[in-house]
Amino acid sequence: MPFHRISQWTGGFFEDTSLTKIGLEIHLGHQGKPCPEVTDDWYNTDDEGDNFAEGQWVPLVNDPRTTMVVDTSGVHSLMIRFCRCASALGPDMQLFEIGLFPASFTSPKTAFTSAVLDDFLLDNLECGTLAMNYYSKLRRITSSVFPHLVPDRYRELMRWHGFGHEKQKPKAGELALFCPACPQPGVNINLAERNVSDPAWLYSRSLVMDGNFKAEHMFPANPTDEVALTDGQYKLHLAEAQDIVHRSDCNNHRAVNQVNTSRHNLEATGIGGCACARHGCFVPHSMVDFQKGESQRQMNMDYALCQALGYNTDGINRALTFYDINCQYHKHLNRRVEESPYLDLPWGMEVIPGIGLWHVHSHQDKCYVQYASNFITGTARIDGKIMETLWAPLNIISPSARGMSTPHRKECLDFQMNDCNFMKMIQMSKFLCRKFKEAMQGTADDDTLVKWEAEAATTQDDQLENPSTMDIYEVKMTKALTRKQQELHLLT
Repeated sequence: MPFHRISQWTGGFFEDTSLTKIGLEIHLGHQGKPCPEVTDDWYNTDDEGDNFAEGQWVPLVNDPRTTMVVDTSGVHSLMIRFCRCASALGPDMQLFEIGLFPASFTSPKTAFTSAVLDDFLLDNLECGTLAMNYYSKLRRITSSVFPHLVPDRYRELMRWHGFGHEKQKPKAGELALFCPACPQPGVNINLAERNVSDPAWLYSRSLVMDGNFKAEHMFPANPTDEVALTDGQYKLHLAEAQDIVHRSDCNNHRAVNQVNTSRHNLEATGIGGCACARHGCFVPHSMVDFQKGESQRQMNMDYALCQALGYNTDGINRALTFYDINCQYHKHLNRRVEESPYLDLPWGMEVIPGIGLWHVHSHQDKCYVQYASNFITGTARIDGKIMETLWAPLNIISPSARGMSTPHRKECLDFQMNDCNFMKMIQMSKFLCRKFKEAMQGTADDDTLVKWEAEAATTQDDQLENPSTMDIYEVKMTKALTRKQQELHLLT
C-alpha cells in the first residue's frame, strides 16, 4: 500500500503524485497508531508548512522529515513516524521490524525494501546487472521524463551485505553451500558404518585447482576506510611464506616460467581456488588472490589447497588433486606446508596428484603415464578442466568488481560462487541420473569385465617399473580396407 503509485486529475490530465502528498503517514511501534510521546508540533505538516515538490517532474516530496524508501516500484518519499517511547527500539530496528533495510544505523533517512534487494540480487546473478545500472532503472521507473531529478541513492545501495547466520560464531566456510554428492563425514556419509572391504577411492575427495586472471582488482583509493570481512590469516601466510621459484623440468608452461609481473595499479592480478573435480562446486574458504603469476606464487595455491582439503574431510584419508602444472607444483608441496605455520594438511591423508586430460598431452610423455586421470585408480572419467566452465559465468561480473573496495569485491564474488553451488545442488539428482543411464548403456558383459579388471590390476602394479604396460589402454583400431582392396573383394 505505501508503495502504490497514484495519479491525480488536474482538470486537464492525470499528473503523477504520491500518497504522502495527500496525507499518508506511517507510524511505528504502536500497531499503526501515533506514538503518544510524539507531539503534534513534530508531525503536523500543516503547522510547519508543506514543502512538497510542485510541478509534474517527479512524484516525490522534498521535505527533510521524510524518509526515502527504495522499492521495485521506484523511489518513494514517505512520512515515517518513529516511536519515541523510553522503551522503544532504535530507528534502525524499527525499520527492520516492518521489513525495511536502513542505509544507516544511527539516523536512517534512506531504506530499502526486502523485495528490491532480492530483485537486485537476482538481476546481478542471472543478468550480471551492475548496481549503478539497476538503480538507474529505478530512477526511470520513478520518473520516465526526468529520471536525473530523482534522488541518487546508489551509494546507499552499495552498503548492504547479503549474508546472515545464527547467534553462534560461524566456522570458516559455514555460510556457504558445497557439493551434496562429494563425501562429507557427518553431512552425507557416516564413516563409522564404512565396510572394511570398501575400496579407498570410494571415500576420497576429488579436487581441481585453477586460476583466473580476468578477475583483477585495483588498489583501493582509501584502504583505511575498509572494514575487513575475514580474519586476515591469508595475508599473514603471504607475509611469512617464501617465494621460491623452481625451474620447470617439464615443458615450458606459461603458468610456471613466465612472470606475470604485478602491475602497479593492481592489488590482485587474478584469483585462484579449488572445486570438486566431478561436479564443479566451489569449495568454501578456498579462494585466494594472486599477486603475480599462477605458479610464480605457489604459496597462493598452497593456502587454497590446504583449506579445501580440510573442509569437512574428518576421517577421509585419500584425496585427488588435478592441476595443469601438478608435475612441478606437487614436488615440494609437503616441504612448503611444513615450513609454514599457517598451512596444514589433514593428518593421514594421501594426496594423489593428477593433470587434466585436456592439458596433460602438452607435457612430456612421462607426465601422461604418471599424472593422467585415466591411470589413477578410482578416478573414473574426469577431464580435470571443469573450473574453466565455472570461470566463464564469473567473468561476467568480474570487470565490475575490479574497482570495488576489497571487502565488497570479496562478498560479490563469494555470492556469485555460492549461487553457482546452489544451482548445481538443486539440479544434482537429475544430472547424476542422466549420467548413470549413459554409463549403463556402455556396460560390457560380465566375462569381459572380469578380464579387464584383471588386466587393469596387473597394469597398476607394474606401471612404475614398466610404463609400457599402460599400452593396454590404447585404443585398438583395425584399419579399414582401401578402395582398391574393396574393389578386389567385390570382384572375387
